[in-house]
Amino acid sequence: MKGSVEKRRAPFWRNMKVVPYLYILPNMILFLTFMIIPIFMTFYYSLVKWNGLGKPKFIGLGNYLYIFKDSVFLKSIFNTVYYSAVTVPLLMIFSLFFAVLLNTKIPLRGVIRSAIYAPAVVSTVVVGTVFTWIFQDQLGLVNYLITLAGGTGIKWANDPRFAMIMIIVATLWQKTGYNMVIYLAGLQGVPNELMEAATIDGANTWQKFRYVTLPLLKNTHIFVLLTSLINSFRSFDLIYTMTQGGPLNATKTMVMYTYEQAFTKNYYGRAAAAGVVLFVIMVVMTIIQKKAEKED
Repeated sequence: MKGSVEKRRAPFWRNMKVVPYLYILPNMILFLTFMIIPIFMTFYYSLVKWNGLGKPKFIGLGNYLYIFKDSVFLKSIFNTVYYSAVTVPLLMIFSLFFAVLLNTKIPLRGVIRSAIYAPAVVSTVVVGTVFTWIFQDQLGLVNYLITLAGGTGIKWANDPRFAMIMIIVATLWQKTGYNMVIYLAGLQGVPNELMEAATIDGANTWQKFRYVTLPLLKNTHIFVLLTSLINSFRSFDLIYTMTQGGPLNATKTMVMYTYEQAFTKNYYGRAAAAGVVLFVIMVVMTIIQKKAEKED
């Protein structure tokens, strides 16, 4: 009887696995401090009028009503969608092309892989600076080649029609290698038995790629597509380095708009509202990714 009473009065933590939670506790504290709390604070500031000084004034949905009536914000949404719609498909095509090419036994395969992947580890600020020089009006390499071919040089950074093209080219140069490595990993999972069976059945190279390789890369396609979309929607440093959103807001994306409202105009409430809109878009993309992975 006495032993059973002592057993009932034993500290509750004896039956819990406390040690694993102690290991993850520092990370959870950091995650709570620098992720969860800022997210809730952003929602709060999106409902107030505040310039960084004094006491915030609650205005409800006033900031959201303002930004959705602001032609610059609407332009930034269009620019973000345009940038993503052009960049993401081209990234997938180039990455898959190089992955398939370098998955075969060709001379200097390792060197070529390293050369294509190298831009992925270069600082984005450095990439932006280099491509600004390449597309420079007077001394840039691109205009030099255009002039050499008999054309007229383009003012890339100062022409609203061409500024986004300059940024897209720089993005493709930097990001293709990273996605290529992901596709290479997916190609390693394609069973050789299926390729051999397709060869025995008389399939040529294109038919094997079309009917065997591409379907088996479905999960890889989904991963590359959605991660590239998310990265393009939150792209900032490359655009800031090359054009700072200009000319005439031609390259101003949603992140650039948020930055400008917060740190140039000191409208923190409007910046927070724009950030919340972008956050909702990111959440929707993540949900789509999870559902697509589960449906496979």
